[in-house]
Amino acid sequence: MSHKIILQEGAILIADAHYSDEYPQFYSFLQALESGKIKTSQLILMGDMFELLFGVIKQTRRDNAAAIKLINKLSQTIEIIYFEGNHDFCLHNIFSDILIFPLQEQPQTARFNGQDIQLSHGDTKTPLGYQVYTKLIRNKMILSLVGIIDALCFHCIIKWLKRRGVQKNPCYKIDLFKEIIHKRLAYLKDEPLDIVIEGHFHQNLSFELYGFDYTNLASFACNHIYFIVQSKKGRLSLEEVSFSVD
Repeated sequence: MSHKIILQEGAILIADAHYSDEYPQFYSFLQALESGKIKTSQLILMGDMFELLFGVIKQTRRDNAAAIKLINKLSQTIEIIYFEGNHDFCLHNIFSDILIFPLQEQPQTARFNGQDIQLSHGDTKTPLGYQVYTKLIRNKMILSLVGIIDALCFHCIIKWLKRRGVQKNPCYKIDLFKEIIHKRLAYLKDEPLDIVIEGHFHQNLSFELYGFDYTNLASFACNHIYFIVQSKKGRLSLEEVSFSVD
């Protein structure tokens, strides 16, 4: 299903916050929006905002209850668009007033000053093995079974996933990243796109690709960076902003 997204000047894009006890800054960012310290009328959540939020598994909802409540509150005054990631999915029943795009509805093309901007979390057009994995982990029957087992073993599965998440470095760098993206997005070489924006890879890099501009957003968990949509000579520009907790 295709939706008409109109990107607004001043919109905020933020990706890969991996909100958890290890990376709690995303909640402070939401509080800054609530207080008006950070102002925007449109918030684009580019996926993996939570380290573990699987809508079908109750324990992940409990662990993130405060942030979920605050996002729902913000959605009453801010247009929020959420691109589900590989750490946060099956979210429709959690965020009822937010436009949510699950993996199968990504990427989406937005408009800004006559430009076509393709948006997605970034885990699209992946190798077959990963595609099978992503379908399995989003299957509601499988998730329900995992939730039951997790409850019976005193949340051993969620605890294991949390320990695994702590071991990951959100500031990792990918060797030959440009070459990887060039091959992965070859299917877009004849598409009339102006800009492609993704999260997922945590690289904070921009370069030209097949006649359009490609941007991979920074991971908020790594360096607390978010991006503000601006117009420069009529074209979309992303202003990089560092968030700090006072």
